[in-house]
Amino acid sequence: MKKKIIQKVVTFFTGFLCLTFTWAQNKPFPNVAIELKNASLEHKRVNSDSLLYLLKDYYLSIQIPDSLKIKAVRELCILYGSNTNPAKNADSTLKYSYILIDLGKKSKNKHAVFEGLLFKIDAMSDAHNYPKSLEYCVNGLRYADSVGVKGFEYYHAQLHLYYALNLRTLGDNENSIKQNLLAIDFLKKSKNFMSEDLIDYQIDLARTLSVSGRIREALKKQFEILSIARKHHLADLEMYIFNEIASTYLDLKQPEKAQEYVKVSLQFFENSNDYFSLCEANFLMSKIFYQSKNYEKSIDYAFKALNTQNNSLPLRIIVNANELLYLCYKAKNQPDKALIYYERYMEAKDRNFNQKNALEMSFLRKKIEDAELNARIGREEVEIQEQKKLRNYLVIGISLLLIMLAILWYYYKILNKKNTIVESQKNEIEVLNSGLEKKVEERTIALQQAYDEIKEAMQKGQAIERKRMAADLHDNLGSLLTAINISLDNINPGNLSEREKKIYSGIIDMTENAYAEVRLLSHNLLPEELEKEGLKTALEKLIKKLHNSQKIKFSLIINQLSRQSKSIELNMYAICLELTQNIIKHSQATEAQVSVFEKGKILWLEVRDNGKGLQKNAEKGMGLKNIQNRLDDIGGEFFIDSSSNGTKFIVSVPLTLIYES
Repeated sequence: MKKKIIQKVVTFFTGFLCLTFTWAQNKPFPNVAIELKNASLEHKRVNSDSLLYLLKDYYLSIQIPDSLKIKAVRELCILYGSNTNPAKNADSTLKYSYILIDLGKKSKNKHAVFEGLLFKIDAMSDAHNYPKSLEYCVNGLRYADSVGVKGFEYYHAQLHLYYALNLRTLGDNENSIKQNLLAIDFLKKSKNFMSEDLIDYQIDLARTLSVSGRIREALKKQFEILSIARKHHLADLEMYIFNEIASTYLDLKQPEKAQEYVKVSLQFFENSNDYFSLCEANFLMSKIFYQSKNYEKSIDYAFKALNTQNNSLPLRIIVNANELLYLCYKAKNQPDKALIYYERYMEAKDRNFNQKNALEMSFLRKKIEDAELNARIGREEVEIQEQKKLRNYLVIGISLLLIMLAILWYYYKILNKKNTIVESQKNEIEVLNSGLEKKVEERTIALQQAYDEIKEAMQKGQAIERKRMAADLHDNLGSLLTAINISLDNINPGNLSEREKKIYSGIIDMTENAYAEVRLLSHNLLPEELEKEGLKTALEKLIKKLHNSQKIKFSLIINQLSRQSKSIELNMYAICLELTQNIIKHSQATEAQVSVFEKGKILWLEVRDNGKGLQKNAEKGMGLKNIQNRLDDIGGEFFIDSSSNGTKFIVSVPLTLIYES
């Protein structure tokens, strides 16, 4: 009996829940966007009461799934934020935007979270609470960065656009333009963006250009947008652009051109429910008549702008319209009325000034908070990375320790078995070692002797080759140059023209110079006195020869100098020869000095002149490369000190290293 009663009760409640859920699913869901569009086309206000009741019923119903609840709350945000809705309320929009964000996070619907963030920002802008709008905008951009761009390009675009609008309100026009361009770039990356959205973004960019003083650029952009709107048959946007173009012409003090556009937009907005645009058109018409000095009509349209049906007029319109009324009454010489509207203008201006101050303070505070937050995040990330590294190091260390213990235990067992074998072999190895050390020592001595013989043979070979080359240069090339000189002597200069005589004389001089160079080169390849008497005597003869044959005054300072290895003496002589030749050819000096001395176990060579100094990148020349190669052979190094007053070249060769090697 009890089982039957329980079954009936369960069946009843199950059926009731199914019926309720079926009713909820079949209940028609209102499309607020279509309702708003139809109301605008019919030029009447939307019937918001029935829509609000139905949407709230959806949201509060228990049986409705989260996806439909999100949709209902989203439509509520749209309805409460619509300009055509008499129940427009920023507080209500803000309330349902928070609900939308919570539902989105609960159901992991990132699109819903983004839309809730955008509704929050929009609600604060409608309420003229720009500091809060800016704060919500920064929070939205942080969330967008955490989510990423892919798949959410449209929301990134919207957030950057709102950020640009807040920056423009703050007066930071340059950064506002940058953010607006970023917004347009993100919007174009979005897969299914509407042409209306792109036009809206570009309208905001044109406004910022105009505010920042780039009026001609703004006007050009506005006409580009107008052509796009006409191409896509977007009448509403076309009228918005008409207002923007008229405002720009007024900035250029061209009221006649501005009036052409405002007349059309005013007629359009008078037959629509867009009260903000109607208010803007009336204000623009008032400004047109003021610039045309038709003060009566200017006053009339200023009152129309201030009396536009709307929950809250833009503070900008209130300030500017009252200023126009004050200026018009002042021009009409009606000081009483002018004073009234001047006071209202100053009151609204003070409100605007206070808002801007609050916005600037909020903006600066957000910057400081962002800097602190980034610093804290950076520190936390560093700490997390350090902890991760430490944990990884511990895991790796413990793993390696366990592996090492296992290996040690394994080898310990093996070593125990091999210890007896090692002990028996140890004695044999000691016996072998004594004989092996002796053999190694004998072999080392033999190798050293062989190395010395090879080295001596190489030096002898180099000396022989240098002598052969010197003899060949002197005998062969010298003989050839002598023959050329003899042949030239047989030519009678008297039979030559003036030009040929000059050429003949030049050939004679070049031949003599070449012969002198060959003699010097053959002598310096391996001077006889260098081999017999040493470096000191060879350098004395070289410097004496240079002093007598050149315009440069060469001098030599040599202290007591002992004989060195042939390699050191030959290379040091060649380096000195190379440096003196460089002085003769390039330095334009009048005096040069060569100093050679031993200090400790180092041989020093110093060559200095009073010439023009080394040219830039001179160290890349072939001569200095040859010097470096020679110093590499004997373990030496060099240093150059050059200026416009001359050049000093210092060479040091460690004699100990040469002997040891």
